Amino acid sequence: MADPSGPRDRKTTVLKRVRCEKPWDTFVLPVSAFPVPKAELTPIREFVSELASKIASTRKLASEVFIQFAQLHHEDGPTRLSDHGREWMPTTGLAVWPDREPPTLWTIDELTNVLPGETVRPMMNVVFRLMGPIPARENARDTMMGLGTIIEIMIQGSADEFLAAAHAVLYPPLKEPSLKSFPFYVPLLEAKSFANARAEQLATWLCGAKAYIRESVEDKGILIASDQPLEPLLANVDIRD
Repeated sequence: MADPSGPRDRKTTVLKRVRCEKPWDTFVLPVSAFPVPKAELTPIREFVSELASKIASTRKLASEVFIQFAQLHHEDGPTRLSDHGREWMPTTGLAVWPDREPPTLWTIDELTNVLPGETVRPMMNVVFRLMGPIPARENARDTMMGLGTIIEIMIQGSADEFLAAAHAVLYPPLKEPSLKSFPFYVPLLEAKSFANARAEQLATWLCGAKAYIRESVEDKGILIASDQPLEPLLANVDIRD
């Protein structure tokens, strides 16, 4: 068995299965850390790029790519984004956990009771939607992969339809006026979101999306989910339960 915490080549890619209700098929590709060490990153980037391409092409899905701001500070993340801003065309929105309490602003108590060495909780999860053409979005995914920033959501139909569905699901629970002024909202999910929910709930949370790929700090890996079986698209992969 391959060691998921060490360097891997294409023949030893390890996926950990996430038990969830069918038709959802969900895995985590473990990484040793975010940012992903360079020796580990190349085969991971190649694997994710190839799998995303297979999912999109076999199912005729369109891909929406987002950058999670919370992890953008790693290494030269801001420079990578600014260097490609003209071609990627980022616009700012909010990612929301549909299976958590809605985000809130910091309270005075939270700010005054922070001890030395502690950090306050994340107030919100800003994301950048990449509005450039498909090749630019694919380039962005490959360029930013490894920092912990990427979300790729694959959809049928138009982006406007997906974003409207996401707004209908994610906007109503928000209470803070300052969090209700973003131009779009997208779902933020982790492995336990898929493990703990019914299939119908997952479909609602994903707002009609058919596949979801996210660099997930919470899972120490890359979350990969689809509402159709993924195993036919996987080759040379060690799947662990």
